[in-house]
Amino acid sequence: MGNAVAWLISTLAAVIPTTIYVLILWWFDRYEKEPRRLLLVAFLWGAVPAIMISVLAEAALGHPLAAVGEATAELMSSSLLAPVVEEGIKGLAVFLLFLFFRREFDDVLDGIIYGATIGFGFAMTENAFYFMGSLASGGLQRLTLTVFFRALVFGLNHALFTSVFGAALGYARTVRKGYRRWVVPPLGLLGAMALHGVHNLFAVLSRITCFSLLLGLISDWSGALVIFAVMTLAWQQEKRWIAMHLKAEVASGLITQEEYDMIGSYRRRLAAQWRARSRYGQAEARRLSKLAQLATELAFKVEQGDEHTAQKLRGEIAALHAAQKPIL
Repeated sequence: MGNAVAWLISTLAAVIPTTIYVLILWWFDRYEKEPRRLLLVAFLWGAVPAIMISVLAEAALGHPLAAVGEATAELMSSSLLAPVVEEGIKGLAVFLLFLFFRREFDDVLDGIIYGATIGFGFAMTENAFYFMGSLASGGLQRLTLTVFFRALVFGLNHALFTSVFGAALGYARTVRKGYRRWVVPPLGLLGAMALHGVHNLFAVLSRITCFSLLLGLISDWSGALVIFAVMTLAWQQEKRWIAMHLKAEVASGLITQEEYDMIGSYRRRLAAQWRARSRYGQAEARRLSKLAQLATELAFKVEQGDEHTAQKLRGEIAALHAAQKPIL
């Protein structure tokens, strides 16, 4: 098999599952979707610079470990060094998004979305190299087994690890004052490193006993289920914020009762945009989507006590209404 064909097969085996995971993640971010440009930057950071820096850093920092013996060095590198380096580098991107794009980083769900997106980018590139190695050493049979474990069974791992830190930053974003906003993010980063380390430890030990593989599977999927539960709770919390804080905007006349009902329901949003697109064209569907986005951001800023940004959003909503009367 030629190098070009092997590269293509390995790349597709890494890209296709990742694309599915990212689309599911994007779907889950229902009420206030993150800007695509930021998600793309997050994904590319995980896919290229984070991988390159991690490889160089682990090689440099891991060199002194050779003195303790090959087996011990591999165990320490996998379970201690790699988690610290990789989660630190992936976490840096989440922290920069949190720091410089605060308007787009509202809560726990946003933190999970950004963290998981970076993790998926990292996993895709890492998997592509693993798949190429498996194909070269064991052919399609070895590749199939590697794809099954790395892209399916453990395909959420890097997204899980980094999403823990993202969730911690998102939580800090919702806390206006107190020690928790300073304590929770470092604990989240340590949690991400710990989960990563536990997974790698069980992966190394699985060469000795299959029971370690089972423990690793339980650990990883338990973490994934916890993150899924947190996402669900955060999603419901966002819906409550919208319902609670936009009531005053209906009373003030900024939005109508019909718009309020539409904005507070994901299903009604989709239905309203579909009707607008079929009856009045794509421009009206985009206008409704923009209205829902601005109103949702307004509810979040009111919740955060950011009255300055809230007033700007009210002005944008008023300008949107002035341009064309809503059609629902």
